[in-house]
Amino acid sequence: MLPSEAVAASAAPVVLSASLVAAGLVMARLVASLARLLVPGRNQFFARWGFSKAALVFGAFLVAQLLVPLGFALLGVEPSLRAALLAMVAVHLGPALLVARLARELDPEGLRSLGLRAAGTPRAALFGVLSYVLLLPGLVGVLLLWPLVLERFGVDAAPQESLTAFLELAPDERLLPLALAVLVLPFFEELLFRGFLQPLLVQNFREVGGLVLTSLVFAVLHGASAFLPVFALSLILGGVMLRTQRLLAAWAVHALHNGLTLWVALSLPDARELLGPEALLALLPTP
Repeated sequence: MLPSEAVAASAAPVVLSASLVAAGLVMARLVASLARLLVPGRNQFFARWGFSKAALVFGAFLVAQLLVPLGFALLGVEPSLRAALLAMVAVHLGPALLVARLARELDPEGLRSLGLRAAGTPRAALFGVLSYVLLLPGLVGVLLLWPLVLERFGVDAAPQESLTAFLELAPDERLLPLALAVLVLPFFEELLFRGFLQPLLVQNFREVGGLVLTSLVFAVLHGASAFLPVFALSLILGGVMLRTQRLLAAWAVHALHNGLTLWVALSLPDARELLGPEALLALLPTP
């Protein structure tokens, strides 16, 4: 291969990634118009819990995350994917129950203060799903770009062990892990991050600052290999929540994302190779 051809070949992934990201930015203007059509008006929210309560919730969350692998290590067992996912559900369940209790105690609206409102949810979910579809090219561009950035700094982007284990499961063993990864864990994540943490940060750092800070926390918990793709996904999820104040709308988008990426991993090996291992790193909150 001639030097010029080698340079062109190495530049092609960067050009493709940048083009897709640019397309996503263009689509963002269309999403803004869609928001005005489907979810008119501004949804203001006042978080009645403070940073001390948030520290309590996420402190419990982090402690639980540390205790789960320690427990498996003390038992001397290598957990199956099903056991690992169920353990992750347990990690989220305690903080989620604490959040629900705080909402009931501190806010007259109770659980509705977390975005658990029935009225307007179908329209909000439609807005969320359409927004995700329109922004998907940009998200794919970020998925393609991030491994190149990591490679530039000498960091290897390794797939999660949970993803590798899922791909090795027999078809009749995938139902429970699929339900946990697509439906259950995304709900708990949205409750903790978009329902509880984001309103507090938006209230104190305004909309853009709160959205970015929530996404930074969410992405950091997924590890370096998935940081930028998860950050971009979280911006979409947070934007949907910010506009609609409907937790189930953000959950619908998160579930769609996880379901779509798992389908790609299982059914489209060529696309899986193109996207790389980090395409599915948004499944769990820890690497």
